[in-house]
Order: sequence, then structure tokens, then C-alpha cells
Amino acid sequence: MTASVSTTTAVIKSAEALQKARSLSPLLRTHAPDCEAERRLTEPVVAALAEAGMFKLWLPARYGGTQAGARVLVEVVAALAEGDGSAAWLTSHMAAGTWMAARFPEPARSELLGCPDVRITGVLAPSAQARPVPGGWRVTGRWPYNSGGSLSTHVMLGCLLTDDAGRTAGQALCAIPAGDLTFEDTWHVLGMRATASSTATATDLFVPESRVVRMQELFGPLDQDAGAPVAPVLLLALLSPQLGMGRAALAHVLAHASEKPVAGTYYDTQAESVAFQLHVAEAAVKIETAEALALRVADELDAATESGTPLAFADRARARALVCRAVTEVVDAIALLATAHGSGGFADSSPFQRIWRDVNMAARHVNASPAVAHETYGKSLLGRPERAARIV
Repeated sequence: MTASVSTTTAVIKSAEALQKARSLSPLLRTHAPDCEAERRLTEPVVAALAEAGMFKLWLPARYGGTQAGARVLVEVVAALAEGDGSAAWLTSHMAAGTWMAARFPEPARSELLGCPDVRITGVLAPSAQARPVPGGWRVTGRWPYNSGGSLSTHVMLGCLLTDDAGRTAGQALCAIPAGDLTFEDTWHVLGMRATASSTATATDLFVPESRVVRMQELFGPLDQDAGAPVAPVLLLALLSPQLGMGRAALAHVLAHASEKPVAGTYYDTQAESVAFQLHVAEAAVKIETAEALALRVADELDAATESGTPLAFADRARARALVCRAVTEVVDAIALLATAHGSGGFADSSPFQRIWRDVNMAARHVNASPAVAHETYGKSLLGRPERAARIV
């Protein structure tokens, strides 16, 4: 989602990235139980992802990245998620972090993106305060939950800027070296356990002015009619892992259908059952519907990036609604597959139960709320002046 490189080079690098992601999927699947047990990606997984360039999908080519488009991100991250949702989630979030860093002005941009092993994550919510001091800002606060923060080179964190009297004067994104932060182990949840989504903390930390950028400079005024498609881009990063997890769940259920009996019926296998056939067909259609919606939004974002034409508010509101609908489709598909597959899928030894937990956890991300997305889109359709979401 950065400035375009030659079409031939971009296509080759994107195809290579997708091929590498597909080849990594078996390794990720093998290590997924260990990653979940350790509540972080294990070193072999991190090394494999880094070596394959997965953390550099949206890194500009001049810094050694793939400089892929939104469609490529969706396809690559979904392929990784067929192996492990947590690994795909962190890959996607680092792509989004890189995309945000590429929007910083120089010299901060080169400082952030020029690291040989660049990995950037972040938390947009302004859950900290920054007070002005000569040459920059003093930042104090806590940011839950920073996925992959401990694996990062820098972390982009939202702050409330205050004036000399302590009054809020605006919002900004601060780029902070990960080594300057403390990460509290607070991610004790149902799913996505290997994302190490700890709470980043800072106490009276100095951040130079060059690495503090006002939100309006990054995103444009919140009430503008046209602007950078921030929310759709970031939402695609949230959705993409779920597409791959949906495919993995469907593949698991289908692989066992010819051997699992249907208790209490005359069917020797699930594959013979009409009820089972209907469940898996509906689930498959829902997963394909989610993919179609995601790719439609991705293609629109890529076209806007290529042409340099910003998306109008109405288009961004629709894109957000479509992405959130895709999330819902995957969640519903997983529920159908859970019913069709049966209670055996919830055994600790079954990968299905981890996928079920991961998808349902990821879908509860605050920015994936279909209610907020639909209200935002509905207001847009009706020409209502009120806003539901702060960033669209």
C-alpha cells in the first residue's frame, strides 16, 4: 500500500511472497501447539517468517520490502493462517505497522524503516498522555493490547497531546523503540494466545518531535469527505487471518468426514449424511463469500492507491461494512462446522478447537464490530451528519 514500483517487479515479488507463505503453512501448523503453550511465537517460527520476508510485505521496495498491495496482503496472510492464526495475525499487524510508519515524514520514516530486521507493531488508541518538553514530548501511559510488541523494532502508540497547562490539545501517534518500553504479560484469554498481545508501558519517556505525528497529518481531518482509507486498510489486516483459519477448519472437517460415524443414525460416515452435506456446503459458501468481500475491498484500495485518488467517505464506510460482514461470515461458518464435526473437534488434541477459539477471539476486536460498521454505513447511505466511528 505504498508508492508503486515497476509492475513486473511488483508482480514477481508478490507471487514469490504468496508461494513462500503457502510453503510455510505446514511448518506453522506443526509448531502451532507449542506457540500456543508458550503464548508467543517460538524462535523457529519467527526465524522462518523473517527469512521468508513475511514481516516486510508492506515495506517499501527501497528499504528491501515486498511493497505488496492490499490484495497480496489478504492472500499471503490467509495462506499463513491455514497453518496458524496467531502467526498470520502478527504478520498482518506488522504489515499494518509498516504501512503506518511509511506515512511518517522524513527523517523519521527512514529511521523507522531502515532497520535491517524492521518489525513494527502498534496500538492506535490514545491511552497515554504526552506533555511538551524542549525537543519533543514526555510520554506516560499503558497500551493494551500490543500484539507482537516484544518482537518489534519500533512500536507506534497513540497519545493525547497536552499543552503546558495539562489540557488536551490533540492526538498523535508516537514511534518508540521497543527497547524503550516495558511489556506487561496481560494477555490471558481464550484464543489467539500465541500473539503475545501484552500491555506496552512507558513512564516519563522522552520521544523526539521527529517521531511524533499528529493524527490529522496521518489520517486527515476526521470529518473530511475524502481521504486515506485508513480504517479499511487496517480492517483488512484484522480480517485476513480469519479467512485462512476458516479454510483450515473446513479442510479439517472434510478430511475426517469419510471416517467419522454419525452416532444414533443409519449413516456409517458423516460424508453420507445429507444434514452434514448441507452444513459443510453452507459453511464453504460463507467462507468463499468472506473471501470475495475481502478481495473486493482490497482491489478497490489497490486501485485508489495506484491512481492516487482518495476514497470518499461513503466508499470508506461501505468498505468497513463489507469487511465486518466478512468477519461475521467466517464466524458463522466456523459455528456450522463445529456442529457438523461434532464434540470430538473440541478435544485438546484437535486443531479444530484452537481454530474455533482463535476465530472467535479475533472477531471480537473492537474495530471489527459489525454494529458500528453498519451504523456508520447506514448513516452514510441516509446522508446523516452524525458519526459513529472516529476513523473511517
